[in-house]
Amino acid sequence: MRTTVMIKNIPNKVCDRELLNFINEVVPRRVDFFYLRMDFQNGCNVGYAFVNFITVDDLLCFAKARLGTKWNMYSSEKVLQMSYANYQGKEALVEKFKNSGIMDEREAWRPKIFHSAGPRAGMPETFPAATHQRRKERSVHNRGALFVPGVLRR
Repeated sequence: MRTTVMIKNIPNKVCDRELLNFINEVVPRRVDFFYLRMDFQNGCNVGYAFVNFITVDDLLCFAKARLGTKWNMYSSEKVLQMSYANYQGKEALVEKFKNSGIMDEREAWRPKIFHSAGPRAGMPETFPAATHQRRKERSVHNRGALFVPGVLRR
């Protein structure tokens, strides 16, 4: 069962707290992974986020309420779209990101996890530490190598 989606067409000025509040208006505390991808150069989001809903029903409820609607934020005309993510489930997402260089960025820009069950469901949880330092170093190196400002590649 797929519970992880990429939410697309997010207005670029929306921050992580605003997007989480937007989701929580429909399905309060029913998300256990959240990552709003940021542009490190300008401090704005790049228009998409990865979200894992705790259950399929939570995802369907959110989709029914928000899919295809305008954001009504920052005078944006963008319409919320979603697609299933390649990585599915909190465990797979944590495994993917815990060894990523993104975990060294500002806290607001990092992926976030939340408790999945019990009385603390939906409450913040500490992200596990990196387990493969070389993989993390490679992630940092590769991110920098993709584009060096002011340098043209031939």
